Amino acid sequence: MILKKRQLVTSALVLALGAAVFVNWYYTKPHPQASPADVSVTEAAENLGDAQYVLSDVSGKQDPFAAARLKRERAHDTALETLQEILHDSASTQAATAEASKALAKLTENRTAESDVETLIGAKTGLESLVILDGSSAQVLLAQTPAESAVLLQITEIVVQKTGLDAADVSIIEAA
Repeated sequence: MILKKRQLVTSALVLALGAAVFVNWYYTKPHPQASPADVSVTEAAENLGDAQYVLSDVSGKQDPFAAARLKRERAHDTALETLQEILHDSASTQAATAEASKALAKLTENRTAESDVETLIGAKTGLESLVILDGSSAQVLLAQTPAESAVLLQITEIVVQKTGLDAADVSIIEAA
């Protein structure tokens, strides 16, 4: 009796595995080969494994926001690594460690504020934006020119409220 139960369970597991392999094969099987003239640009972009440029669309045009975000993240990461090296270095003085701790807290605060401001601008205006904060100013890069000038005031207000900067220290750059 026990032997039959084991055989029954094993058979059910083998059938389930076979069904899973079949379903996987069915949904990932290659498409019939078409001549290069028949393949459209959108179909070529959908083929997994095809070479694609990072930060560019199908036409080869680079996305300035993606490139700027990448540059900003690299700068943040470099600063973070430097500060962490100072904090973890046993040869660092107590004053250097305290200064690095303050700078690390400020970096974290700036990263959070940048993200919050970008999210609020997107939610309130529907515009894609990139916010770069340094200690005394803020730059806001917009993907498109807003239709109303009231939107610019709303963006300035968001930045002032989230960062504590003066409105004169906020510059809004509109993409052409």
